[in-house]
Amino acid sequence: MKEPKGAQTKNDREGGPAETLSLTVSENRLPLFFELLAQGFSLPLMVETSIRDVLCDQLGFCADYLAERIQTIFLDGKTVDDVAGAIVHDGSTLALSAAMPGVVGATMRRQGRYAAMRQAISHRPADAPTAPRQGRITLKLFNLLASEKGAAFLRQGVTVQGRDLHALLQRQGAAFWSDCHECRLDGRPVSPQQLLAANLEAGPLTLMVQTAPA
Repeated sequence: MKEPKGAQTKNDREGGPAETLSLTVSENRLPLFFELLAQGFSLPLMVETSIRDVLCDQLGFCADYLAERIQTIFLDGKTVDDVAGAIVHDGSTLALSAAMPGVVGATMRRQGRYAAMRQAISHRPADAPTAPRQGRITLKLFNLLASEKGAAFLRQGVTVQGRDLHALLQRQGAAFWSDCHECRLDGRPVSPQQLLAANLEAGPLTLMVQTAPA
């Protein structure tokens, strides 16, 4: 990326933290951002509704994908077997994983033969849900789910912790930045140097990642 002439970040203009980072990178660089999806990203959606509703009706996962691909689900740190009965609340954290190897993977698998071994950490319905309303949850995608679903989330934009994004960008070398075709911070073009010097760590930040042929 060439350094744009006269580019100013929001930090230069107002002294406040950046709010939106838009990147266009070569396709082979996209998986670098999947670790952010495992760390967790924030989404606005309707809450006080079931996991099935959140994933299928709101996020567009097909029923077969939920049934066959998403083998392990954690809701607020508890494993979930009943996706129709488990209710997602405002502020909940929903973690999704494909099949994990070994005994641990078999034990955590929803509706698996070893589910009885993890009763102490299994989700149980608490209070009855209230009427569905607008809220926000944290979603985490692990292993194959990040590679299969991550690109779509990154294209539309995800809200991540600025400190996690800044740490990821700080680790990248010259090869990554040569594959970064466009970078905009709050709508204004910036160079890699300006981006790394910007105030990204102050709080949440919306990240949008598009891809271009390598």
